[in-house]
Parts: sequence; structure tokens; C-alpha cells
Amino acid sequence: MFIGIRVLFIAVIFEIAAYLLGKKLENMASPFAALDANRDAKWRVARRATLAKSPKIVLRSLLYVAALILIADAFGVPILPLSLAVGGVLLVVCAALLPVLRDYVQGFVLLAEDSLAPGDAVEINGHQGIVEKWTLRATWLKDKEGRVLVLSNRDVKDVTIYRRKEQG
Repeated sequence: MFIGIRVLFIAVIFEIAAYLLGKKLENMASPFAALDANRDAKWRVARRATLAKSPKIVLRSLLYVAALILIADAFGVPILPLSLAVGGVLLVVCAALLPVLRDYVQGFVLLAEDSLAPGDAVEINGHQGIVEKWTLRATWLKDKEGRVLVLSNRDVKDVTIYRRKEQG
């Protein structure tokens, strides 16, 4: 019975922490939401949803891992070896996915700053064209000849914006 109460207590505490920290993240991201005021309505909705959800998903995942370790402790599982195993697995996975994680982090920064959006005429790292598609992972740039260049967001360094696609 005490194990069940302890597990319930851990679950409630971590859910409250996830909710409160999620609200804090929303407040921190809200100044960035207004940067897209002149953009297409469909883009604004997608951008704002990604800005609000992405950090919360990462935060909630980390909190759930910590909560699961504490719940395992409630059942008598030794948490030091478990914590070391989880840390080791995370280290290996993060090392393997480091280029992809860099893409997503740079993509999130580009999104938060409203640097790029589909329809913008830009020059990225010396390549001119129209942003055809944009995700947290990559930017698709269509040049004058109709060729599509796919740039990983981690490689997007020097950006010159010639024309932004406005509402319309």
C-alpha cells in the first residue's frame, strides 16, 4: 500500500512540475511569438505551435525519465546502477544523434527568431533562392534554374534576406 502511495505521490509531483515548468517555458517563448505578425496566417499557426510544444516535449521527457527512476526506487530497484545505465544509454544515443540534434536546435533558433519562412527570397551560405520548404531539420532552397538545394539547419550560417513573404 505504501509503495502505491509513493508511486502516486511521485507521479503527481512530476506532473505538477511538468505543468508549471511548461507554463514557464510558454512565458519565455511568448516574446518570440509576436515576431511573425506580417507572415501568412497558416505559417504563424504552425510556427507558434512548434515554439510552444517543442521545449515542453523535451522537458516532459526528461522529467518522466527521472520519475521512472524514482518509481523504480520505490519498488526496491537499486537506482545507482539504473541511473548509470540510463545515463550511458543517453550518452551513446546523443553522441550518435548529435548532427541531427544540432539541426533541430539550430532549426528551433531560426524558428524562434523568425529568420526564415517558406516563400522568402534569401541567400544562405552563398546559395540564392526561394525557401520552398522549411522544417526544424532542414531548409529547402529553390534556385533560379529550378534546382532544389536541401541544407541541414546546422549548416545555415550566413543568411541574407532579400524579400520576405508577407501576408496574402
